[in-house]
Amino acid sequence: MTKSSVSAVWSVGKEIFSRKIAPIITGVCIGVSVLLSGYMLLMRFAHLTNGFQYDELYSAVTASPDLSFSFVWENMLLHDINLPLFNILLFIWNRIFPFTQVSMHLFSALLGTAALVMAWVLAPAYWSNLKKWIYVSLLSCSFILVGYGAIVRTYSLSVLLMVSFSLWALRLIDTMSQGKTPSVSQWLIFFFVGLLGSYSHYFCAGLFFITALVVFIYACFYKVGRAWSFWGTGVVFALWCLWGVVKTLHFFVPVGTDGAGAEVYKWWFGTPVAKATFDTLLFLFGSITLFKIITFCTLVALCLWALSYKRALFKQADMILPLAQIGLLIGVVALVSLRVNLWMDRYFLPLLPALFILLSGLLDYLQKNAKLFLLLWPLLLWSWVQVYWTQEYLWWPEYTGLHDAFVHLTQVRKAKKVLVDTTNTGYPLEALKQMLAYYVPKDYTLTIEPLTKENISQSWTRDVPVLLPLCSQIHMIIFSATHLVEEDKPLLLFHRDTCVFTVHPATKKG
Repeated sequence: MTKSSVSAVWSVGKEIFSRKIAPIITGVCIGVSVLLSGYMLLMRFAHLTNGFQYDELYSAVTASPDLSFSFVWENMLLHDINLPLFNILLFIWNRIFPFTQVSMHLFSALLGTAALVMAWVLAPAYWSNLKKWIYVSLLSCSFILVGYGAIVRTYSLSVLLMVSFSLWALRLIDTMSQGKTPSVSQWLIFFFVGLLGSYSHYFCAGLFFITALVVFIYACFYKVGRAWSFWGTGVVFALWCLWGVVKTLHFFVPVGTDGAGAEVYKWWFGTPVAKATFDTLLFLFGSITLFKIITFCTLVALCLWALSYKRALFKQADMILPLAQIGLLIGVVALVSLRVNLWMDRYFLPLLPALFILLSGLLDYLQKNAKLFLLLWPLLLWSWVQVYWTQEYLWWPEYTGLHDAFVHLTQVRKAKKVLVDTTNTGYPLEALKQMLAYYVPKDYTLTIEPLTKENISQSWTRDVPVLLPLCSQIHMIIFSATHLVEEDKPLLLFHRDTCVFTVHPATKKG
């Protein structure tokens, strides 16, 4: 066979593939993605009746209709290191809808669903419908965004706002690339959504300011909108400083020293950085193997993309922006973690929309050059659906042992008072009282009193039980050493994180 005949056969093969096979591949990929995305959308609302995690319980009591907003603000939110926007919105929600677990989980699930809507509506005009759908399906099928989608914390809100200001930033950059000046309303929407994002979560705040920096760089590059970009970001930062900077100082100011003379910080997360990084990757991707595959494919696709665009590389904002968001946030977290460890898995949830913008762009680029690459898309979605089925916590009726502990105290033990060790509870005292009282029946009188060195003797003179809301072996060792006591008998452990026991003075040995 001659070279010309081989070339002719190859041309015919390509023509047949592009006309008959490629549309079938595209149709199959879209069909599978629709089915998987629809299923995972339903799963966002499948576990609304579940109980509260410890942190969720805090969010719930800050929105209790039994408390005034002034009381919540002065005694809880102002003393909490977390940003307050979600709690304020939940407070309003609970004034409209019933104060129930289902209602509050529904609030978060709706916020997560709104992120999918915004992903489609706010996508830049130059995105094809296929690329928009790839992005929406990645958000929809991410097992961890679904698993945490109904959690009564700020994560769904921060993901929604991250999606919104990231896509709006791409719209602004696209307008500037055409030599046009974005309208005042476009700038105001960007900064308003960014301000909301910066008050939803610290990592979301960091991502907004990184996004604003990228927008400013493009404004300088295209010589359009530089004043708006610079001063608007400055105003948002100034407004955020009213809370964010003051609160973040608690991360870096030591509150004392331990027995070895090392500085102790108010920030409690002490998992070694290497293990915390491994845990974070497992949390976000479901398996380290899947993370390696995604990373390898992403790097290969980025190299091909870079070779393809070469000198026009910087103009591809929908690739540059997510790369900057991911790289700079991880760099800042790594730098800060040299002093205070911030590698906490769930804190990186707001980063996923940036990763999915990157992946959707790369998948769209690859399929334009070789349609078979599009098969990577449903394979990834299917992998995440499989990981979702392994998330055991979704099927726990109660996430925390506090519920079962108070059932024991009120129905079995018939206790009249309980002493609570507040050392590692992490929340303001008034909030903790409300959190514990949440599980006490309305018609039952139980005095909940913070444990002190002065009142601990009540545990052995009056058989008053002691409650540790966050119980572990190391907590028990610290507790016994601090108060010089021993447990009367094996402690009662509820759901692996809450324990109830009575004590007596430690016996001197030797």
